[in-house]
Amino acid sequence: MMRVATGIAAAFLAAGALAAEPPRTARGTSGAIEIASATPLRAKALRDASAPILVRVNAAGEGRYRIEYIGAIEGRFDLADAIESADGRAAEGLPDLEVEIYSQLPANHGTDVFGLGAPGFSLAAHYSSALAAIAALWIAVPAVFLVRRALRPKPAPPPAPVPAPTVAERLLAIVDEARGRELDARERGRLELLLLQELRAGAAQADASSIADLAGAVAALRLDARTNGVVRAVERWLHAPSAGDRAAALAEIDRLRLAKGGAA
Repeated sequence: MMRVATGIAAAFLAAGALAAEPPRTARGTSGAIEIASATPLRAKALRDASAPILVRVNAAGEGRYRIEYIGAIEGRFDLADAIESADGRAAEGLPDLEVEIYSQLPANHGTDVFGLGAPGFSLAAHYSSALAAIAALWIAVPAVFLVRRALRPKPAPPPAPVPAPTVAERLLAIVDEARGRELDARERGRLELLLLQELRAGAAQADASSIADLAGAVAALRLDARTNGVVRAVERWLHAPSAGDRAAALAEIDRLRLAKGGAA
């Protein structure tokens, strides 16, 4: 009987020891204990941001309170030290609120932060950043196109068409070419025709009916104050009887050309 009684007593002691073990919570995770109190409770104001354990008291209704906590370091802590009455006095009649904080990391690992792998990329976690990046790309494409178009060298304008030589230019070219040689009858006739075409076009006061034939045109140009000088000078050059007369006629043509800016 003594052995049986001793065995029963040992079993009760072991059960009591197991029941006395405080709740264990992993470091960095939250735990909670629910208690009953006739006195309103609250958590004491936190004075140190680096406290080893953080405690919060939430009313659960009908005189019950939920004590939530998070441990920052390993060890055993009494949550009663962080609780007081709602009026600021020390809380009385609290049950055993001792808890144990343990670490899930290997020994000598350091803190929970160092050595942990970086979390994988999550589109949901970066939704706003993804939208901003898409919007930036959407705006950048036309912007790059416009900038490249603005910086692109503009094509050179096409060269202006070379105007065909006027009758006056052809006339003066023939005169300059024939300065040092004798003109044959064909060249003299061509030169006289060019002279007539050029000067007749500028004879504003000549009547079309009066210059219908060559003789009438020459007569009208000889009477026109704007053309009579060059007409007579070219005629003297074309029909000069001697080299001296031709040289004098050419000098007169050059003088008239310089005086009128090459309009002869």
